[in-house]
Amino acid sequence: MIHPSHRIAPIFLLVTFVVALSSGCATARRSVESNQVHVLHEGYVRPIEGREFVPGATPDGAREVGSTITLVLGPEIVLVADPGMTTGPAWASTLAKMRDLGVRPRDVTHVFISHHHPDHITRLGVFPNAKIVDHWGYYEEDIWSDHPDEAEVAPGIRVFRTPGHTHEDATLVIETSDGVYALTHVWWMPGYEPAQDPLAEDPAELEVSRKKILEIADWIVPGHGPAYRNTRKP
Repeated sequence: MIHPSHRIAPIFLLVTFVVALSSGCATARRSVESNQVHVLHEGYVRPIEGREFVPGATPDGAREVGSTITLVLGPEIVLVADPGMTTGPAWASTLAKMRDLGVRPRDVTHVFISHHHPDHITRLGVFPNAKIVDHWGYYEEDIWSDHPDEAEVAPGIRVFRTPGHTHEDATLVIETSDGVYALTHVWWMPGYEPAQDPLAEDPAELEVSRKKILEIADWIVPGHGPAYRNTRKP
């Protein structure tokens, strides 16, 4: 005969486990809902009259380029994405917007780069305490640590490999209370542009990456432009 107290113990342990699991899930959900995305600088790519627009097409080409720079805030992270080329006044404005949000360059814990083109990385050194994150690793001081695809950088913040524009492209996916944001260069500009990427290293691979982002994102932050809602989500 099983003593009643022996029956109670497993039930108590099960209830305790379920309560703990529920509490953990609730805490994780609160962390995700606390994530914030702030576009600090809306980038652009603009032609210059009389100069070749597409990089590398002629030896004397030129264009105006500014990267979209984004601040991501979460309970465990302060991240800047694609701190690249800007004018002097635009960079001063970017830093001022960060200060208004209570963030100084030394407070930044992570810098994400969507790919290794210079227009997205020229200001990496401004953030002295940041761990750098790209498509395959974390970089801090002299330590290079690999990570898998869809690596979680912080609760609700993951890095997806999205090659095509370059082979090392990545997209930062952030869950927030406003929906899922994708900081990406699978499109350069708002409105899913350019439809055909003239610089794509692998157009077929780029189409696969674009489909992946369309399935995930509610909001798209392109490499050179303002955020826009994903109206093509399945």
